[in-house]
Amino acid sequence: MRIFVCILFFVWGASTTNAQITMDEVKQYFTEQSCLVKQAREAKDYQKAEELDYAMIKAVLSYPEEIRKKIDLIKGTLYYNIACYHSIRNDKKTAVEAFAKAVENGWTNYIHSSKDADLNNIREEKRFIELMDKIRIESDFKNILKQAANYSAKDDFLLPRFTYSPPNDSDLVRVRNYFNLDSIAGNGDEISRIKNMLHWAHNVVRHDGRSINPKSKNAIDLVEVCRKENRGINCRMIAVMLNECYLSMGFKSRYVICLPKKYVDDCHVINMVYSNTLNKWILMDPTFNAYVMDEKGTMLGIAEVRERLISGAPLQINEDANWNNKKRETKEHYLDYYMTKNLYRMECVLHSGYNTETQIEGKPSPFTVLLYPSSAPEINDKQAGVTDNAEYFWQPPEK
Repeated sequence: MRIFVCILFFVWGASTTNAQITMDEVKQYFTEQSCLVKQAREAKDYQKAEELDYAMIKAVLSYPEEIRKKIDLIKGTLYYNIACYHSIRNDKKTAVEAFAKAVENGWTNYIHSSKDADLNNIREEKRFIELMDKIRIESDFKNILKQAANYSAKDDFLLPRFTYSPPNDSDLVRVRNYFNLDSIAGNGDEISRIKNMLHWAHNVVRHDGRSINPKSKNAIDLVEVCRKENRGINCRMIAVMLNECYLSMGFKSRYVICLPKKYVDDCHVINMVYSNTLNKWILMDPTFNAYVMDEKGTMLGIAEVRERLISGAPLQINEDANWNNKKRETKEHYLDYYMTKNLYRMECVLHSGYNTETQIEGKPSPFTVLLYPSSAPEINDKQAGVTDNAEYFWQPPEK
C-alpha cells in the first residue's frame, strides 16, 4: 500500500485561486488528511483510514472544475488504498469493487499493484485478474521496454551531427562568471566536478512539475525568477539550466527528453554529459540529484541504463539521490518504475547551446532529433529528425 497524495501535492506547486478556495488550501487539506490516514493505517484502524479516504474523494468532487482537473487522478489512488484495506480484511468482493473504481479513476500502476502484498487476498479473483490485464497493456513498462529493445544498424538517410557551443561563447562565459561555476565545480578530477555541478543545480532551484515556464529560459533568468518569485521550475527547465552550466565549463552536454510509449501527463528531462575520463556519455538527473552506476560503481549513460533495464543487469543509484531534499529516491522507484516508463523514446535538440528554449520573434525553433525503437509505428513513416539509429543518436562529440 502506498499513499501518494502528499507527494503529488508537493509536485503541484502552482497556486491556483478562485473566489472559493486556493490551491494552497487544497494542498494543506490533503496533506493533513494523508497524515491522519497514515496514523490510522499504522494503528491498523482500516475503518478509520477508509473513512478519511472517502472524505478526500468527496472533497475532490466538491471543488470547482479548475481545481478538480488538476487533482482528479488522486481519486484513483484513494480507491486503490480502499481496495487494500478490504483485501487485508479478506473482504474480497468490496476490495475488487474498490480496485475497479481505482482503475476507472485513472489508477494504472501495474508494477506496484503486482507487488503489493496488501492485495494478495484478491489475486485469484477473476475480476481482479481482468483489471490487472487491462492496466498491464499500458503500464507494464518493463515489458513495453523489452518489446522496444531493437534499433537499426544504419539509417537510410543522412542526419547532421550534434553540435555544442564552445565555453568561450560570450553568453556562456557570462553564465560561468555569474554563478562562479569554477568554485562550484571545484579543483578535483573530471567526475567530481561533474557531480558537484549536478548537486549545485539540484539545490539552487526546487522542482515543481506543474509550474508554468517563464518566458526567458536561460540559466541566469531561470534561477533569478525562482528567487524573486519564490517558485520552482519543472524538470525540463532544470535540465536546460544545468546544460548551459556544463557547456560553460567546457563539458559537452545535452538535455534529453525521455518519453513513454504513450504520453499521458508525464515525461522526464535529464542531462547527458560526456566524460573524457570514461570516454562515454554519463546520465545526470538534477531533478532527483541522481546518477546511475553498474554493480562496480562505474557511472553509466542513458543508453547503458536502458540496455540494463531490459536485460535485468544490476543497476544502482547514488545514496544521496532525492527529490527537493524532502524525499529520498530509491532505485526501485527511480529506475524500475520511473525511468523504465520514460525510456521508450528520446529527443534532443541538434545544437546544444545558450537560450535554446526561449522563444524570440524571428528566431526559428530549434531542430530536434527523436530516437524511436525500430518497432515504433512512427519509424515506418520517417521524417526529418526521426531516427531508429541509436549509434547516431548517442554519437560522441567531435574532439
